[in-house]
Amino acid sequence: MTDLLMEASVALGLISIVLAGGLFVLYRRLYAHTRTGFGLALLVFAGAFVVQSGLTVYSYLAAMPLIPDSFAPFLFGIGLCEATGLGAIVWTASR
Repeated sequence: MTDLLMEASVALGLISIVLAGGLFVLYRRLYAHTRTGFGLALLVFAGAFVVQSGLTVYSYLAAMPLIPDSFAPFLFGIGLCEATGLGAIVWTASR
């Protein structure tokens, strides 16, 4: 069960990378049209999420054998919250 949760956490991390990448594209388009400091800040925000999600997936894959089984449900919950939040931001930004 724990291995399944860790694999699901990696999958959620990959989903977060895709969502953050989509957000980066949306904010890049916004910044290209407006050239405002706020648009640039949104672009940096989305880029930070792409990097953070990438590092999360890498760390899960690299350290999966070292992570105690009791942590797996918490890591899955964190990944689920992040992917849900990014999904909501992407949905809002694309409207």
